[in-house]
Amino acid sequence: MIATRKENKLVNYLCMTGHICADINQGALSATLPFLVMYDGYSYTAVAGLVFAANIASAVIQPLFGAIGDHRACPWFMALGVFLAGLGMCGIGFFDAYWTVLASAMVSGIGVAMFHPEGGRLSNLAAGARKANGMSIFAVGGNIGFFVGPLMAAVFLTAFGMHGTLAFLFPTTICAIVLLAFNKRFLSLGIAKNSTTQKDAKPERWGNFALAMGVLSCRSIVEYGLMAFIPLFFVSVLGQGETFGSLMLSVFAIAGAVATAISGRITERAGVFRIAYLCFGILALCLVAFAFNRSLVSAVVLVCLLTCAANLFYPSFVALGMSYVPRHLGTASGISYGVVICVGGIVEPLLGMAGDAYGLPLVMLIIAGVTVIGLGMVAIVKRHN
Repeated sequence: MIATRKENKLVNYLCMTGHICADINQGALSATLPFLVMYDGYSYTAVAGLVFAANIASAVIQPLFGAIGDHRACPWFMALGVFLAGLGMCGIGFFDAYWTVLASAMVSGIGVAMFHPEGGRLSNLAAGARKANGMSIFAVGGNIGFFVGPLMAAVFLTAFGMHGTLAFLFPTTICAIVLLAFNKRFLSLGIAKNSTTQKDAKPERWGNFALAMGVLSCRSIVEYGLMAFIPLFFVSVLGQGETFGSLMLSVFAIAGAVATAISGRITERAGVFRIAYLCFGILALCLVAFAFNRSLVSAVVLVCLLTCAANLFYPSFVALGMSYVPRHLGTASGISYGVVICVGGIVEPLLGMAGDAYGLPLVMLIIAGVTVIGLGMVAIVKRHN
């Protein structure tokens, strides 16, 4: 069965909805840490261990689920993954022993790992020839989830204490049921290997894929660095309150979601490499300006430019990476949304050490240096394209 255009769009938006519900839990985990310290008396090291465990559990096994999806369509991975992500998040608020809370965080991370490769694979197939547009629809779900998750945590944990994590089980359960209801439609898309006969199949370019992942790793370092240090910069350097610093994260998330949503259409007109060059160039210039800027208004404007530049090229470059290994879309999706994202989390503590030793302006300059490396890698990818 060849899906119609309408059916493809429906699959794209269903995957986007699943992405929202999966990443709500990722976004909320960090927001629950102050509550765990306040209500349960955990140390900073203990709560940091929860985030590390969830991220590692998610990143390490995502390619495995992707490889399974490359050989046999498993769209039910999405439903089960979304449900486990919510179940694990819920359990964090109901268990007392630290090891059970840690296990719950890992269950949530495993759920996220189950969802992303299959969601990315199906979004790519459903997009037809408009890969960048299809992947931008999928990616914007992650932006929305990371924005909504902390808000839910703040509202429900403030109102009900740690048992407020029960709220995360409701949207994920409903979403899982909806995704299961459309399982046959997802199966109709088949797997990437079915779309190409052995006679017509072209060799896959894993070297090019690795280079594209290098570009996305640079972007991940920038994204994680900005999310961690922009609020601190507003507080420590610009003299604003903690509430204002947190508000800047909301601005960062909203502007990023808008940029992600329009990225597909813009890339279709301008081309993926031209947009990537432009975005990395803007990131480098704005980060240098941000490091030396002391004006509040200018800082807010720069934050909006930074998040737009970090997200505008992202979906199209994920799609470009997948195009190099068209018969392994699940594996490519698992690496793009798992291992690459983990790179940013691994580098973040090193940036924190630099900030402690030399100040936040230097951190911004270091991140600017990463964007220059990313710009050079885009040129290498284009040369080998």
